[in-house]
Amino acid sequence: MEEPLSVRVEEPVPPKKNIVYLWLRRIFTLDDKPNEKHYYPIFIIFMSVLHISIHLLIYLNSRSKDPSLSRSLYDIGSRSVPCMRPTRNILLHPVSCKLSNQNNTCYYDDVLRETCFSFMYPHQLWRMITSNLLHGDWTHLSSNVFTQLLWGIPLERKYGSIRIVIIYWLCTLSASLTSTMFRTNASGIGASGALYGVLLFYIVERLMAMKTNTGQHRRLYIVIQLVLLVVVPMGISILIINIVKVRIGHADHFGGGLMGFLLGIGMFGCPWPWNDGHCISQRTCRRVAIIFVSLYFLLTVTIFFRTDAPLVWSILFPL
Repeated sequence: MEEPLSVRVEEPVPPKKNIVYLWLRRIFTLDDKPNEKHYYPIFIIFMSVLHISIHLLIYLNSRSKDPSLSRSLYDIGSRSVPCMRPTRNILLHPVSCKLSNQNNTCYYDDVLRETCFSFMYPHQLWRMITSNLLHGDWTHLSSNVFTQLLWGIPLERKYGSIRIVIIYWLCTLSASLTSTMFRTNASGIGASGALYGVLLFYIVERLMAMKTNTGQHRRLYIVIQLVLLVVVPMGISILIINIVKVRIGHADHFGGGLMGFLLGIGMFGCPWPWNDGHCISQRTCRRVAIIFVSLYFLLTVTIFFRTDAPLVWSILFPL
């Protein structure tokens, strides 16, 4: 009796280039299921181009014969607390000055008004937002733009521009409000406060993905993601900061990071390691996070408007 003829067809082995591409694609995307819908990362790319364009304009103008534009952009856009809320009891304090409409003596408020620009003085609250668009030098800019693209693009491709816009600017506002409570006399610039918020939001999202994914291979990829895209870049940044001795706005980072963390919990739930079979606990966790976000903004805004702005000593005691 003849045995039936069987033909064994081996599956084609993908080329090494395809394997590397697929591996990198899984590392740099947040897909937890096959064929997930992707959005175009319009907002993050737009903000990165805007940051680079503004800094390039300031750089070119600062090396021209009349660098007044670059100085004006920093003066108008930086987060300077004395320009954002009034300082009572000293506005009519006489000081020496060289204003165009005064001779030898004018008042503290007059000099500060000219320093801050008179439009909406002393309530120039736009500085909480515009400080995000300015950077100190090319190292500051390149570091922020790199991390902005690294964490922002995967999040925006998965969750869309509207959510990322809300998260980004809420973290920016939280970073500015926190900074005004702790670094009252220093002018602040940079997008790092918002980026720390995006980072903490990214971490919470990945931890929740690790919790909800039962496949060991996918969990391994998430761990690799956190190591390559979070631990390694942050370690390099800390090393560079310690070498270059850069002044860091820790209050900005704390405020932005806290807001990103709370928004992540409010959107995804609490990423605790054990598996809870009830949706009620996660729903409660999300609600508590949103309540904390509301209370945090209420507290920081109240402190901001109820306290006097710090004095500008260079106006009171000019050299």
